[in-house]
Amino acid sequence: MSSKSNISPATLTEKTGVVVFARIITTVIDLALAIAVVRLLSKTDFAIMGYVLMIHEIARNVAVLGFPDSVFYFFERITSTARRGFALQTVAILLLSGFLAGLAILSFNFFLPDLLSQWPEESIRALQQFLPLMALVSVLEIPTWPTTNILLASDRQKGAAWYEMSTSVVAFAAIVLPLALGFGLEIAIWSLVGYSVIRFVGSLVLLGIILPNNARLGDTEQSSTNTQELGSQGHYPLETRISLLDQAKFALPLGLSSLVGRFNKYIDKFIVSIFLVNTAYAEYSVAANEVPLIKVIPLAVGSVLISRYVQFNLQSKKDELLALWYKGIEKVSLLVIPMTILFTLLAPELITFLFETEGVSYANAVLPFQLYNLIVLIRVTHYGSILQAFGDTKGVFYFSLNLLVANILLSVPLTIYFGIVGTALGTLIANIYNWLLLLRRIGGHMELPFWKVLPFPFYGKVLALSVGTGLLMFMVKEYWLINVAPFYSILSISLVYLVIYVVASRLIGLISQEDWNTIKSWARLSFLR
Repeated sequence: MSSKSNISPATLTEKTGVVVFARIITTVIDLALAIAVVRLLSKTDFAIMGYVLMIHEIARNVAVLGFPDSVFYFFERITSTARRGFALQTVAILLLSGFLAGLAILSFNFFLPDLLSQWPEESIRALQQFLPLMALVSVLEIPTWPTTNILLASDRQKGAAWYEMSTSVVAFAAIVLPLALGFGLEIAIWSLVGYSVIRFVGSLVLLGIILPNNARLGDTEQSSTNTQELGSQGHYPLETRISLLDQAKFALPLGLSSLVGRFNKYIDKFIVSIFLVNTAYAEYSVAANEVPLIKVIPLAVGSVLISRYVQFNLQSKKDELLALWYKGIEKVSLLVIPMTILFTLLAPELITFLFETEGVSYANAVLPFQLYNLIVLIRVTHYGSILQAFGDTKGVFYFSLNLLVANILLSVPLTIYFGIVGTALGTLIANIYNWLLLLRRIGGHMELPFWKVLPFPFYGKVLALSVGTGLLMFMVKEYWLINVAPFYSILSISLVYLVIYVVASRLIGLISQEDWNTIKSWARLSFLR
């Protein structure tokens, strides 16, 4: 087995490009789905569809409980022939948890009238009709969730990319086509059930093809000491079986932190649904959308680099670990920070162009959208990956829980007094507070003060250039493009902003020649060939 620590920079860049590209495309599809649903439905129907999908996603993220993430850890510790059994074990666990999630969705029906007391009775009855169908979708979809990670752990990055993109396209078509053809919400939900059947069967067939078929679930056959497969650089023998208990011990702490994180993602929407009317919920659903490109880059890069963080830590190579950590943050910052400023600048035009139709305005979503997306300025890396590298899974869970509590304590009063603007502001403040504590925790592991955990001098230069360029384009927009249609304003401002940013970054040395070559390679999608 080849050593990951010997992966060349070019290969690492290619793998990162594949993962980033797939995550961007799937997230763009998700955003396109939200846009299509907004434009095809009234505010009331959009609120119903959005609530149904939210309940399903929460149930799914509760049910997976970190078991898909355990694939990355254990695939490096078992023989190639044992991977099939481990994959089947993981799918079986999630099939059971999928049934439990389906039951939970069914039981949630009984609480809807009391929970959504501000909603019309007709909307509540529609939700009670659709939730049982979403329970069936959960039962079928949840067991397929490890498939992408199994492909990635098997060094099949391109296969993982195509799997994610194809399933996203099918899900998009399942919902949007019935609505576009005028069949209504019920047919769209039934079509989503059909998608889940296709995904379930297709995933099982795919796993059967890519994994060796000479290992079974629970296979305990042991290799002799002399012939046993060795792991990276021959440092440790590979196992032939991972017990359910061992997998659960690893997966559950990460699963709990992920679960709390997912609840935190939706807690502000729950707060809006409880304290405000359904039209305000629809407006906040539009506002609480992170820009796809920005959202996925740090997570995708972190999933590629985490194993190298672990190796450097185990080998006590603190300088190499810090250098790689800094390098990843700097490269992500070059993309995330300017794009965040750009989309904050273009928020009025984006909301108008993407979501509004004749007679339906989402102007109230502009300021909450801007506040919500400023959170992304601190998401220049996947902080959980470095905590996991130091074995601090308790820290991952703690900060997820801390953010959830802070979000609730801040968002509830601010929502009551300031509406959805207060909700977004509370979420922003909670994230900044949690971020500062998180930097201190990471600094303790790295033996650094918290202000040296991130490469702040580089970060500050990128932020200053992005904000300066943004202010210049704001004046241009306000004085010369005030009467231009939203689409043309978005296009012209984006092009000029990016050209100024790239040219200035090259002149002052923020973007190196190596970075420029990588950008051109990614633009040609050479990593997919």
